[in-house]
Amino acid sequence: MTDRDGFLRKNGFLVAAVGLPLVVVIFFIVATAIPKWTVPPPAYDLVLGVGKPYDQVRPQVSVEFKVTDGQLVAIVRPLAKDQYAQALHLFRFDHRTLNLIEIPVQIPESLPADSGPQTVAVDALKGRSFLEQTRAPDGYELRADSYRGNAGIIGDLFGMRGSDQSISLINRGRVVTLPLPPGYPYLSPVTPVAWLADAR
Repeated sequence: MTDRDGFLRKNGFLVAAVGLPLVVVIFFIVATAIPKWTVPPPAYDLVLGVGKPYDQVRPQVSVEFKVTDGQLVAIVRPLAKDQYAQALHLFRFDHRTLNLIEIPVQIPESLPADSGPQTVAVDALKGRSFLEQTRAPDGYELRADSYRGNAGIIGDLFGMRGSDQSISLINRGRVVTLPLPPGYPYLSPVTPVAWLADAR
């Protein structure tokens, strides 16, 4: 019997206790890396509505972004004095740079209380083709997860666990994290509007 065989026989439990967690860690690293090697990156831009940070001035209109007759528009409605809606800004996820780019839209600050919905065209994306579906042709779809961060033992005892949000595009195990726009709160509502069909 060699010295190595004798060591393994006498210390088999120790070897297993050290080696098994290492094997599990390696397995998870490989399982996480495989989608990055086998699944291509996103090939389409996504248009998103992102809730604007709260401020002291309450918005006097509500805004909904949608595609109508092939054109991206904002549907603007007046709000009653006892109504409240979080202001919504429009962003485009650029699949080439993996960044969010704000799309300018001229939204009226107020409307007469008795007026009906007003339609505002998003001229910055005029002439583009849209796909009104949750999943892009390449398989990616938006996922927004809210979770509570760990604030340590003291935070757990006194309920001081912070909240956070993760916004990602996912496809067959590959996860592409989208950065929240600068100055926007961690829990801003994020709504997918449409995919751009013509990648540029």
